[in-house]
Amino acid sequence: MSYNKLNVFHWHIVDDQSFPFQSTTFPNLSRTGAFTPDHVYTPADVSDVIEHARLRGIRVIPEIDTPGHTYSWRKAMPELITVCWANGKPNQAIYGTQGEMEIFNPIEPRVYSTMDSLLREVKSRFPSNFIHLGMDEVYDKCWLSNPDIKQWMIDNNINSSVGLHTFYADRILNITRNIDVTPIVWQDVWDEKVELPPGTIIQVWKDSSDNSAFGSWAAYLNQAANEGYNVILSSPWYINYISYGKYNTNTSVMNLEFFKYYEVEPLRGFTGSDEAKKRILGGEACLWAEFVDGTNLLARLWPKASAVAERLWSAASVNNSEDAQFRLDVHRCRLLRRGIPAQPILNGYCGNYEVVITSSDIEFLAVRLPLKGQPSPPNAVWPHPQQMTASNDVLYIRPHDLKIDSNIRSCDIIAKAIQRYEPIFFPPKLA
Repeated sequence: MSYNKLNVFHWHIVDDQSFPFQSTTFPNLSRTGAFTPDHVYTPADVSDVIEHARLRGIRVIPEIDTPGHTYSWRKAMPELITVCWANGKPNQAIYGTQGEMEIFNPIEPRVYSTMDSLLREVKSRFPSNFIHLGMDEVYDKCWLSNPDIKQWMIDNNINSSVGLHTFYADRILNITRNIDVTPIVWQDVWDEKVELPPGTIIQVWKDSSDNSAFGSWAAYLNQAANEGYNVILSSPWYINYISYGKYNTNTSVMNLEFFKYYEVEPLRGFTGSDEAKKRILGGEACLWAEFVDGTNLLARLWPKASAVAERLWSAASVNNSEDAQFRLDVHRCRLLRRGIPAQPILNGYCGNYEVVITSSDIEFLAVRLPLKGQPSPPNAVWPHPQQMTASNDVLYIRPHDLKIDSNIRSCDIIAKAIQRYEPIFFPPKLA
């Protein structure tokens, strides 16, 4: 992230599938809710991530997503989860509609006492003073199937699931007021007209390109900022979405799929005041992990997220994606030299450090030592000095030549690429 000037790590640390966050207040949540005892983030792990990020100028913001996305809580705290009904029977799953039990029960008092204790612990362990509360994708079918919840709604003059979500959100947001943290929420709770505390940050994730029932992300951005809320935009930058590499535009077929991320301009359609514009805090590249794990995480993320980073740090006038694809391909080679397996942007190769890998190189990658051809500066971020096992000599990888096996060397684009890549293939010798 620091190589790409990304300065906030949004850590979606629990979800339906697993509860890997090892809570000292509620240790059974990870003990019974994690995939395995090895798939947890211990207090030491969390501290290490926060400190590693701090040294690189990166803020870590945790997300405890509720009331949905809480199925992993059920084994440790089944009393918090709503029992789903069908045909007069409890614990009835209906495929595509509801599970046997899912989503927090908003009329259960222990939900709020548990969340109060857990959020206090999270605040004590994460120094950023921001907590993401989630509150997205609250599927209401289970709530509305439960006879106790339906009776409670009648007794309390609540006529819809939106009213239930509002009831829940008000109480969780009140906890954040009491413990003095700034809440961040996905836009869903704002869509439902819940009155959010001053300073609440809304994260816009919906767009009509993803679901025809949604509006455009630009309209959401305008509305939220003009209503006085701080806003983060993530709708156009879901890095887990993949498609074939070529990306056509009206003017070019050279743009690749990566540059649908680059060509977004958050303020292009913004019609608010200058004050409202200041409330757009930035953007976020999201990588969801339904089909991502340690085997493909880095390649899926980089250099797509590099394109997002350049877009967010650049003026709107810096928008030539054909020029950017060469610049970011050079950066992709730079990431490879630093041991990050970023996937290709253009055809070609980046040097012998990519194609000539020995067993010792693989061991270096595993222990995060410098790669061959890369000196370790005094403030190197990979090995601590006491962990250095590599030679102090600086090694240089210098390919003998740059081959292009075709007749397209005279093509302007290829010539431009060779000119840009020459410092990468033939780096100047360091003093």
